[in-house]
Amino acid sequence: PPDTTAGGLTERVLSLTEERPTLLEREAHFKRRPRQQQLYETLEVLGGSAPIRHLSEQLGFGDGVLNALVRQGLARVARSEVLRDPFAGSPAPPPPTELTPDQSVALSAISKLEPGEAALLFGVTGSGKTLVYLEAVRRVLAAGRGAIVLVPEIGLTPQTVSRFRGAFGDEIAVLHSGLSDGERADAWRLLRRGDRRVAVGARSAVFAPVANLGVIVVDEEHEASYKNGETPRYNTRDVAAVRARLEGAGLILGSATPSLETMVRAETKLQFLRLPQRVGARPLPPVEVIDLRVAPKVSGTGPVPWSEALDSGIIATLARREQALLLLNRRGYAAFLQCLDCGEVWQCPHCSISLTVHQAPAGLRCHYCGHEEPLPLTCRACANPVQQMRGVGTQQLERMLADRYPDARIARMDLDTTSTKWSHQRILASVESGEIDLLIGTQMIAKGLDYPNVTLVGVVDADTGLYLPDFRSAERTFQLLAQVAGRAGRGPKGGRVLVQTRHPAHHALVWARQHDTEGFLRQERELRLDPPYPPTTSLVNLLVSGPDEGEAGRRAAAVADWCTALIERYALPIMVLGPAPCPLVRIKDRWRWHVLLKGPPKSLGRVVRYAARRLRREGSTRVVIDRDPVSLL
Repeated sequence: PPDTTAGGLTERVLSLTEERPTLLEREAHFKRRPRQQQLYETLEVLGGSAPIRHLSEQLGFGDGVLNALVRQGLARVARSEVLRDPFAGSPAPPPPTELTPDQSVALSAISKLEPGEAALLFGVTGSGKTLVYLEAVRRVLAAGRGAIVLVPEIGLTPQTVSRFRGAFGDEIAVLHSGLSDGERADAWRLLRRGDRRVAVGARSAVFAPVANLGVIVVDEEHEASYKNGETPRYNTRDVAAVRARLEGAGLILGSATPSLETMVRAETKLQFLRLPQRVGARPLPPVEVIDLRVAPKVSGTGPVPWSEALDSGIIATLARREQALLLLNRRGYAAFLQCLDCGEVWQCPHCSISLTVHQAPAGLRCHYCGHEEPLPLTCRACANPVQQMRGVGTQQLERMLADRYPDARIARMDLDTTSTKWSHQRILASVESGEIDLLIGTQMIAKGLDYPNVTLVGVVDADTGLYLPDFRSAERTFQLLAQVAGRAGRGPKGGRVLVQTRHPAHHALVWARQHDTEGFLRQERELRLDPPYPPTTSLVNLLVSGPDEGEAGRRAAAVADWCTALIERYALPIMVLGPAPCPLVRIKDRWRWHVLLKGPPKSLGRVVRYAARRLRREGSTRVVIDRDPVSLL
C-alpha cells in the first residue's frame, strides 16, 4: 500500500459559523459593508464554506474582507484535506446499455457465482468483455458491496477508468505506479473510508482496501506483467483468487487469449463462459502472413523489413483516410552496434546483454540496468571507424516511415515515449480524434485499443520473441499476434491484418492466422508433455546471484546438491535441473545461475518451505525462490 501518512495535502478554508444572523441583523450589519455582504452570500451559495485560494484568486475577495468576517465572528478559518483525483474531469462516455445474448448469458452466470468462486470469461477481441465487467460491478454496487478491477499495465488504465467513470462516476479510485505518492495515498484513503467503492488499477491494486468486496475483475489475465518480479514476489491473478475466497467475492478472469494454465483450470475448477462473436456480429479481420524469405521487398527502406504487400496496404489505407497500427516489439533505434571488421558487439559493462542504439537522445543504452554511453566513433577492440547498426527498433521504423510517407501523421508509442505522466493518454487521444494516421508501437499497442477507423494492422517482424530460451515464447508470440490483430476491423469499415515473418509454418503463426486460440492451446499443451512443462507439471526457480562469477556458480551447485539430498531423503517426485547459467547470465553486475525444480505443486511446496528457512544469504551471494516463474531468462 502507499504511505498514507505522507503526502497529505491540505488547504485553508473559510466557513460560516453555526450561529447565523437574522435577516434584520444582517441588513443592519452589512448596511455600510457591501463587499462583506457579497462574501457572506457567496459562502451561503457555496454551501457554507469555500477554499480561501478560490475566493481570492477566482472571485477577487481581498484579505481585508476575508479577515473582517472572521473578526466579527461570522466566519472562521480552518485547514481542510484536499483529495487529489488525477482523472477528475477526464472524458467519461456512458457505456452501451444493450447486452448481446452472449453477454447476457455470461452476466447471468457471473451473478450466480458462489462466494469465492471464479469464472473465466473467454471472449474474442471486440466481443464486449468490458461491458460484462461493467454490469457485474453495477450489480455488486447495487447490493452495497465493492469491486476491484485490474488491468495488466498502466497504459490501459486511462481507457478503463474512462469507461468505468462513465458508468459509476465518483465511485472510482485509481491506483497505479504512474501516479504521484500523494495521489495514490488519497485514493487509498478514499477507499479505506468507503467514500469510493471501486478500485481500478494495475498489479498492486489487488491489495486495495475495498470494504465488503463483491467482485474482482482480472482483465487480460494471461499477461506476464501481473507477476511481480521483485520482493515480495506474487502473481496478481493468484492473489486475487485467494482474496476472493477469503472475502467471499466473485472472481472474473477475462481474456481473448487465456493462458494455458487458466484454460486447463477452466476444465474443472472455473466456470467457463464464452463470448464467441464480436459485438454487432462483425467478423474478425482476415490475417495474411507474408513470408519475408520470398516476398518482394521495397527498395530504399534500409534494414527495415518492408514487403511490397505491407507497403501497398499502408498506401491504400492512407488514401482512404483511415488509420493503421504497426507493431514492432523492439524499442530503440537498433538492437545492437557491431564492428564490420572484427565483429565486436558493444555490450553493457554491467549486464550480459548488448547495448541498444537510441537516436533520441543519441547513445547506447542498456534496457536492464539503465547504463548509457555516447555513440562511439571507432570500435573499442580494433579501432575500425566503420560500425553497423543491427536489428530494427521502433525509432528506426518511425524514421523510415516518415521518409516513405511524408504526408502521413505518425506517432510512436513505446517505453521511451510514454515515460512521462499522461503520455499514454495524450497519444491515444490523438489517435481517437483522427490526428494520427500511423501509430507505431511495441506490445503496449496490442491491447485495449478500440478505434473504428483503424482498418489495417501490420506486424513488422513477428519473430522477435518467437525463439527466446523460454518455454512460453510460442504462447506469448501467439497472444501478442492475436491481440494486435483484434485492433483491426472494429468499425463498419472492416479491416485486415498483415503479418511479416520468416517462420510462417510455426504453429503460433498458423493458429494466429485462423484466430483460433483453443486450437493453439491444444497443440501447445501436447508440446509441453515431453519434456514436461506447466501445466503438465509445476515449477520452482531457485535463482542464485552474486557479484563474483565463480562464487555464484559454486553456491548454485551447493543449492542443487541440497535440493537433491532433500528430495531423495523424503522420496519426493521432483526433478532437479541444473545448476546452469541463466540466459541473461549477468544483470546489474550480478552473475546469475538457476536451479529449476519440476514436480507436483504439493511436493514443490514442501521443498519451498524448507528452502525459505535454510537457503539464506551467504555474504554477497543470495538465493531467490520464485514459485511458478513466468520467465526463465
